[in-house]
Amino acid sequence: MTNAPRLLDKLVSMTAIHDVELMEFSLLKTLEEFISPQELLILKLDRNGQPYFQLRLRQETYEITVEQIAVAEEVLAAIAVVRTVNQPFSRQLSPTRVLTIWPLLQLKTVEVTLVTITPQPLSKLDSYMVNGLLGVYRNFFTVLNEAQRDQLTGLANRKTFDDIINKIALQRSLPTEPVPQERRADTDQATFWLGMADLDHFKRINDTWGHLYGDEVLLLTAQLMQSHFRENDYLFRFGGEEFVIILRAANQQQAHQAFERFRAAIATHPFPQVGQVTISIGITHMDPAIFSATLLDRADKALYQAKDNGRNQICFYETLVENGVLHENEIVSGEIEFF
Repeated sequence: MTNAPRLLDKLVSMTAIHDVELMEFSLLKTLEEFISPQELLILKLDRNGQPYFQLRLRQETYEITVEQIAVAEEVLAAIAVVRTVNQPFSRQLSPTRVLTIWPLLQLKTVEVTLVTITPQPLSKLDSYMVNGLLGVYRNFFTVLNEAQRDQLTGLANRKTFDDIINKIALQRSLPTEPVPQERRADTDQATFWLGMADLDHFKRINDTWGHLYGDEVLLLTAQLMQSHFRENDYLFRFGGEEFVIILRAANQQQAHQAFERFRAAIATHPFPQVGQVTISIGITHMDPAIFSATLLDRADKALYQAKDNGRNQICFYETLVENGVLHENEIVSGEIEFF
């Protein structure tokens, strides 16, 4: 293979990356160089089979689209076939356009596929090379995913938080399409909100029922988080009974609705043996000019107010400042223990 040295160089570069999305960029760039497609993109679908993330490489420019993604019917139909057979599927769209769907990942809540459109069917050697690259991606994705996930809940761990903040800073500079109000970010002015959530009286749960039941509460809480927030939201377990949620919403009202749905879901969920469990949440708007440590501290201060005023409620830092309960010059770095 005359391309073998270049391919090996690309593999070395791709596996030196320690971020899934950057690895996806590298994968697309490598494929573009070797198969010269007319269209090349990675498409992610949620648990309902609806596309929520698209990474496209077009003329050496990456385009990221989130929410309300327009996908051609023939592509969706081909993805349905791939979902059934778990093998690449090709379809001739025209004499000079061949669509191929390649299965990338099939996770519990996310389905990831590679979409290529080429002038003609790929040769056996090219198809073998593409499958090999996708296999490398899957293996390395597993390694990265395990390193970035909390072992008990499967949520992102605290180590990945700063990386996510950097990604959000990048997303702020990318154009996004408006989406319906029920999807929260209903204008192109949508911004991010950070919530710090803490289970109420969790030490009492461990002391009364034991750590096995405490772990079950944490696991069920994480599952409820995944059910009540979107795939495009960022969910973390920061340690112990503390969780962090970053979501995108057009305004404070929509952010409040999203967090309130989650709070109510926890309060009404029948936790085995333990019974009712409640959660308190402190929220702040993510100003791009403010350091992540300060954002966490603001959410922490709002969380303290929720805890100190009855628990099982949500408080916004900005509202507390507006009402004179908190003052910005009182904010200092530090962690608060609630028991």
